Amino acid sequence: MIRTCLVLGAMAVLLWPGVLPAGEGNDGPPIAITSPDTATTFAYGSIKEHILLWKKAQHVLVARITFIDVDQAMGPSNDDQHDFRLPGVTFDEAKGLFFATSSQGEVIPVARIKKALFFNTVETTPNARVRVLHPRGIVTVILEAISPDDPAMHTAPPASNPDGTHPVNLDNILQ
Repeated sequence: MIRTCLVLGAMAVLLWPGVLPAGEGNDGPPIAITSPDTATTFAYGSIKEHILLWKKAQHVLVARITFIDVDQAMGPSNDDQHDFRLPGVTFDEAKGLFFATSSQGEVIPVARIKKALFFNTVETTPNARVRVLHPRGIVTVILEAISPDDPAMHTAPPASNPDGTHPVNLDNILQ
């Protein structure tokens, strides 16, 4: 009985997002911000839409995720929308960049304002991504980023993978 509990506890630590700090003893990215917000949605739902928003009054970056029930794909749409705060992200309004600080104190760009015809949107920088985990309808959102200077960002894509990583020029991100 005790052995079973220890095994289950060890598995929970390894599988639960945000339990192990990123960059400390594991191969995770230097920045991994797990939203304190969780949600439940359709057990077999899929992501219909996802956007990033800057809530200026609260000074927080938010991932807004809209799910749709795959069983209802042929019938009337039944959307399920949730907001997930990503704390620790700061916004430099002059540069239009969002930054997060790693546990080693490195400030890393994670998103930027993209100007559109009638409105502005927020998109992740090439060195960052927002992961949406929703096994069995339990939703967790994680913002991950590596330094733009990380060697992984400057390797040529493998010949068998034309959609691989590309070099990042910070000046282009700032534009």
